[in-house]
Amino acid sequence: KQWYQRRVRGDVETCDQVTNTKDLRDVTMATYTCILGFPVCGVWPPGYDGTDINSCARSHDSKIVATSDDFGLVNLFRYPCCSPKAEWDMYRGHSAHVTKVRFLVNDKELFSLGGRDQSIIQWGVN
Repeated sequence: KQWYQRRVRGDVETCDQVTNTKDLRDVTMATYTCILGFPVCGVWPPGYDGTDINSCARSHDSKIVATSDDFGLVNLFRYPCCSPKAEWDMYRGHSAHVTKVRFLVNDKELFSLGGRDQSIIQWGVN
């Protein structure tokens, strides 16, 4: 992916490509859905390979990150999840892999999309 940074100089707005990742270190993103990165490096349990987690979504209040995996599970972690020994809660509802998870704006509900079972599950989040 390529990152671009909006800059306003006087009355002229430009869009420059960010080529140094250190420039993004302290940037707070409005959403976080990347399965790779420092804030989510702890969501990979032992034994998982690089393809087992299909999706992740950070809650809008930045307290929880949800993941979906190839084993039909929806997993919830505290955010940021940087420890390889992080504790998590797992929920089974799908009969096969889960392709996507997303929070609603109020963070009270989470939706997961099933792959082979082609189902949509609405989860309540406390």
